Amino acid sequence: MTEPWSAYQGIYVHIPFCVHKCAYCDFASYQIYNDTIMGDYTRRLVEEIQQWQPDLPLRPDATIYFGGGTPSVLPVELLARIVQALKDRGFWNHPAEATLEANPGTVDLAKLRAIRQLGFDRLSLGIQSFQPAELAAMGRIHSAEEAREAIALARQAGFQRISGDLIYGYPGQTVASVRDSLHQLIETGVDHVSVYGLTVEEGTLVHAQLAKGQATLPSEEETGAMYNLLMDELPKAGYGRYEISNFAKPGQESRHNQIYWHYDPYMAFGAAACRFNGKQRETEPRSLVAYLKEEAPDVEELSPQIRREELVFMSLRTARGLSLTEFRQRTGEDFFHIYKEGWEHCQKRGWIRQNGDRIALTPLGMQYGNLAFEEFL
Repeated sequence: MTEPWSAYQGIYVHIPFCVHKCAYCDFASYQIYNDTIMGDYTRRLVEEIQQWQPDLPLRPDATIYFGGGTPSVLPVELLARIVQALKDRGFWNHPAEATLEANPGTVDLAKLRAIRQLGFDRLSLGIQSFQPAELAAMGRIHSAEEAREAIALARQAGFQRISGDLIYGYPGQTVASVRDSLHQLIETGVDHVSVYGLTVEEGTLVHAQLAKGQATLPSEEETGAMYNLLMDELPKAGYGRYEISNFAKPGQESRHNQIYWHYDPYMAFGAAACRFNGKQRETEPRSLVAYLKEEAPDVEELSPQIRREELVFMSLRTARGLSLTEFRQRTGEDFFHIYKEGWEHCQKRGWIRQNGDRIALTPLGMQYGNLAFEEFL
């Protein structure tokens, strides 16, 4: 049997278009929303898929994930062309999961049914908040009612796996507003919840607003209370924490994202898309113009040390943690021989524990995840 780290386990497709660029967004996404540029992009993307020669075998049930940007802004006929190109190349076979990211306000029942008929069975909805003032401040194009409606329409269209995202720690948010948004999301019955603490990236609108004094972040105490609220309320509502920021009802975990956290190879297509074969990363140009001109991707050769470190901190993002046996199989090294000091530091702080063959962060360790990861770099 081929080990999962010896074959491509999933396929990511990047759709970089948005109706409106959100204030916090640092992703490769562009507020370009016209048929000409979307048609040109789709042609280039299909060509890339047709021409790419995989250097590893592809798992027959490899997962599919269309991310962005907002993939749901792409007309269905263009989505269909990309799906068909993947099928024609033998990349879309019998996916264990096929996810499409969408934003409320960009989908209706007819479009959701068409997306479902293309073969997508999981929908990931960028909701972020149910508070009108917060949605406006973030630059979101949808209302709370449209978010609820999108989830209901997705069910009606036949999606059995629906995920919703929330942000906390955003300017203007309070513990009470985060609690209300969380309860409203839970009431919709979504199967999966992702919760992200705001990271202020240079070049974003919110970064500029904070620098000019036009916005103020919640205090550390308030953000900590928001975090504790989410960590407490989601499990009570039946969502198990399986990764630092991700919670799911039983069996509803994102199969595609677990490929990243298990540090397994994955294909990727589109502007800014990053593919990984286990030994190197290859990243397509972020610029739409550069991508359409077919400029060469950036190739990063990963040393054994970098691969070892990335395997550790990606695995430790998950509740299952890292298998010591697998670490030895993949690196040829003994974990405790290499990371004895980092392990002891994390243990003393109550950040990490061992259970048989596995080591995993404790809830406290997940709260201070970045500090814990630094011990293994």
